[in-house]
Amino acid sequence: MINMKNKIAIILLCLGFAGTSASAFAAGFGVAGEKTSNSQNAEIAKLLAQAQSRAGANTMSPLQKDRQTAVPRNMRIAASKNSAFGDTGVSQAAFSKVVRNMMPLSPAQIRTLRYMFNKSKQAAAAYPGIPPRPTSSSVMVNLSPGATPPIVRLRSGFVTSLVFLDSTGQPWPISAYDLGDPKAFNIQWNRTGNTLLVQSSSTYKSGNLAVMLKGLDTPVMVTLMPGQHDVDYRVDLRVPGLGPNAKPSLNGLPAAANPQLINFLDGVPPKGARELQVVGSGNLSQAWVYGKHLYLRTRLTVLSPGWISTMSSPDGTHVYEIQKTPVVLASEQGTTVQLTIKGL
Repeated sequence: MINMKNKIAIILLCLGFAGTSASAFAAGFGVAGEKTSNSQNAEIAKLLAQAQSRAGANTMSPLQKDRQTAVPRNMRIAASKNSAFGDTGVSQAAFSKVVRNMMPLSPAQIRTLRYMFNKSKQAAAAYPGIPPRPTSSSVMVNLSPGATPPIVRLRSGFVTSLVFLDSTGQPWPISAYDLGDPKAFNIQWNRTGNTLLVQSSSTYKSGNLAVMLKGLDTPVMVTLMPGQHDVDYRVDLRVPGLGPNAKPSLNGLPAAANPQLINFLDGVPPKGARELQVVGSGNLSQAWVYGKHLYLRTRLTVLSPGWISTMSSPDGTHVYEIQKTPVVLASEQGTTVQLTIKGL
């Protein structure tokens, strides 16, 4: 008789625990008494119901589906509410809290945040004011005492190449160089060529550079000026004299370098020069009349008439100072071509 009473008490205790275990379990995680957003909870509940529906449909066997359809709907709902973990309101609140903790931002807020982050990076990388203008030029180096050294315009974040040439336009190899302030500038050199790659490490700190050329006792001094609006991407420094790689001239010894030819070689004629039309050889040549002479810029080798002075660049472009003539004979890879000058 006593054992029967104990069994009945245990059964009643289990039934009481089944009715309250879901609320107590959720309260232990701080969910039961917390108010959540109605719209967010509704959306999460909708997604959860769809997921449960799909999961249940996929895992149930045909026999289970037949048994479920045989049970009335009101009995299934009652059984779900009376089960220990079937309280859908509490479970949805717990699920909603987990979602808010793991993903506190909405998709729209995430897109807005990424857009603002991208704009801030763009603003930080943008150059304040007008961007620098790239230039490329040739400079005649004057090694005589009292002469002003050439100035090279730099910009922090930009590389400038200094190319050293002799009077015939051939590369003059570098033997050594030295910087006035090694911390303000970065220089790259392959130890054998005639080109220095110079980059400014500061925004406005200036300095100078001394370059020793092979076979030349006098150093070539260069002033480095960062923070300029115009940036020299490439500077051809023409040193007077014949370097180790000088080519022999076809018209005797080369004459002294004419500074006037540099402007025509760069394609920027001086003020007062009048451009002429050149016919022949694919129209790749240019001609100007300036003063009493004709200046021809071409990649061909002029044969006739005899030129007065000439200057060449490392890429094979030549400029000739010749007498005014309507016809020029030139050589193109061993073939004689005729250039007609119109507009004289």
